[in-house]
Amino acid sequence: MIKYIMPLALLFVFASCKKNTGVTNQPYDTYGNQANKGQLKVNLAFAYAIDYANLRIKLNGAYVSNLLQSRTPFPGGGYNTRGSNFALYMSVPLGTNSVSIVMPKFNTNTDSVVLFNTNVNITDNTPQTLHLTDTAANMKSVLVKNNIANIESGVCRFNFVHLMPNVPAVDLYLNGTLMKANIPYLGTSGAMDIPVINVSGVTTTWAIRAAGAAATSAALVSYASSNGLQGGLALTGFSMGYATATGARLPYLALTLDKHQ
Repeated sequence: MIKYIMPLALLFVFASCKKNTGVTNQPYDTYGNQANKGQLKVNLAFAYAIDYANLRIKLNGAYVSNLLQSRTPFPGGGYNTRGSNFALYMSVPLGTNSVSIVMPKFNTNTDSVVLFNTNVNITDNTPQTLHLTDTAANMKSVLVKNNIANIESGVCRFNFVHLMPNVPAVDLYLNGTLMKANIPYLGTSGAMDIPVINVSGVTTTWAIRAAGAAATSAALVSYASSNGLQGGLALTGFSMGYATATGARLPYLALTLDKHQ
């Protein structure tokens, strides 16, 4: 039987690491406790009919990313995404920050089209991910705090965010076992500490079904990988795209890396 632990402590015990990407002078942190700064990742989990490859993120009016596509957590990445395999965050000011997704004019730092703009209030240095979904005037965002504190080596801390616009709610499964039922659109499963004994390094399969669907019914989307659970890590699974869609709007289940060793 899988044991769930809802962590209460938010004590950060890891030192901060920084790097510059060469794209900007924006410092990127892994995980840690940087005084008077917040930590933010932006997950481009939307699926336009055209798979644009010229998207950039602006933070407080300044470009902070290179050219990106959807299914990309920035900075850093995860599994079954178009990002890297690092748990990185932008270092941002505490308080209100504006985040925009834009298409710049070719080979310039001038906006051509602004796809989305929102303000996020960062109140502390807890690592957070801003997940974006849907398209055009229906684009929405949800800000999720990533609990990465005190993860034991024998467990993987896992959260899930439902970002598939045309499915009101989903049930989350791991290797055929129901982990969380009736996760609403834009809602989360809540953090789960999942033992990885005899699991890490072998193929695990995450899947979602429409809420209430039989466990034996076809999954809306699934993801099988040996990276699906790893001890000491924090991962957030997310659904994106549109159920039954094809092409650029194909549904995906992917994982962002919130903390790695």
